[in-house]
Amino acid sequence: MSFALKQYRLPLFATVTAMAVTLAASCGGAGRETEGGETPGGDAPGRTSFDLLMNESAGNIFVLDGTSNPTLAVPASAEITVQLVNNGSAIHNMRFGGIDMKYFTGDDAVSDPEFIGPGGKGVLVFTAPGTPGAYIYQCDIHPTDMVGEIKVVK
Repeated sequence: MSFALKQYRLPLFATVTAMAVTLAASCGGAGRETEGGETPGGDAPGRTSFDLLMNESAGNIFVLDGTSNPTLAVPASAEITVQLVNNGSAIHNMRFGGIDMKYFTGDDAVSDPEFIGPGGKGVLVFTAPGTPGAYIYQCDIHPTDMVGEIKVVK
């Protein structure tokens, strides 16, 4: 091996190693996914309660365990409780679209109080559909930003 090649061997190894570590870290950790993905503990059937933050830390978002606009996995036909804390500066709420997957229809469930001001707390209680599948939720004030899915599992 020539002197020139030996000279760059260690810096090249260090660069490739640093790139591999960065790539691995950006792909997420064990059981944790990125924005909009299932949340830690959210993929285990049987979870019936969640503590969500509502804020503007990355646009208008719901946050659970560091995940933005999480998918919440819940058991079929279970009573679900979502504790909501608005630690942002805008008014937010949470609406579950119900089995018809449409908002503002008779089967919706909405947070109590319906609108939660900065520093406020609320709760959303509903019964999960009995049919497994993906259902929708949103903030009525920020319906294009604050959206997610409720994944009903057996």
